[in-house]
Amino acid sequence: MAKDPFEIIAEALETYWTSPIPLIVVFACLACIGTLAYVFVTNARNAKLRVSLLTGLYTVSIFFWIFIASSLVLCISLSSMVAYRRWGVQVAAGAAILLAVGLSGAVSLVVWRRGAARVLRKVPNRPPSDSERWLAEYVDLVRRFESIPPVELRITEDPRAIAMAVSGKRHVVVVSTGLLGSLDRDEAEAVVAHEMMHIKNHDSRFKVFSTVASRFLFWDPFSKFFDPAVHREREYLADEMGGRTTGKPGALASALLKIHETGTAAPTGLAGLSVLGPEGGIFSRFPPLKERINRLILLSDILGLAK
Repeated sequence: MAKDPFEIIAEALETYWTSPIPLIVVFACLACIGTLAYVFVTNARNAKLRVSLLTGLYTVSIFFWIFIASSLVLCISLSSMVAYRRWGVQVAAGAAILLAVGLSGAVSLVVWRRGAARVLRKVPNRPPSDSERWLAEYVDLVRRFESIPPVELRITEDPRAIAMAVSGKRHVVVVSTGLLGSLDRDEAEAVVAHEMMHIKNHDSRFKVFSTVASRFLFWDPFSKFFDPAVHREREYLADEMGGRTTGKPGALASALLKIHETGTAAPTGLAGLSVLGPEGGIFSRFPPLKERINRLILLSDILGLAK
């Protein structure tokens, strides 16, 4: 009597997931994720290393989930071979590993190389006009003072308050006409300095990578919990470094408050990249606005006492 197809699939899944090779791959991935997370936590001052570690975490996560999905597909499509053939599990596991390596490498490479261009295509932008040239000169001044690679200022015609740093083949700071129209000069410079610190700390490259990758891994707990926590940390750091660079952390606090009060923050698709976005909860990439302002005011008092 022929076995029921579902019974064969159940036997294939049981045989596969109780075999050494798939279990070794799964535990190796979890061990890599744990090791990378530990090194990340213990290297709080090495910004470049931490960005590389986070990128590695995403790559391993992509590999892990593609391996799981590939294994399930192969177990179902090749159930008779996996369940009853001597080398069935080895063939299925080997194919799943090859698929996971190939696809995770391809996805990570495409996101890393093309993510910034994709983001910039979503934001129509132009060079600064003559009346906006002062801001481009300020960007260059901060760049030279902080030893940052060349940064291009771009303007987007948008009534909403948008300011973001995007790094790929080149470093770009994009600000909207809405933001420039709602802030005074000191506030606009403070916002731009904040975005420049994201470039200096390599956050701008990782923010683009993680924004695109997290959409691909929409079910992945790492991208839902750990990644937002890291982004909140990097916003605090960019606030502090930007405030120290300008010497006017109060101007950034004022700018953040104005953006919040006007209710014209960046659109949803760009909210994770702009200077201010949805806050609150473990899923938010932005720390509470009140805490950001309190820290900036405290920094202003410290800098004032140091004069």
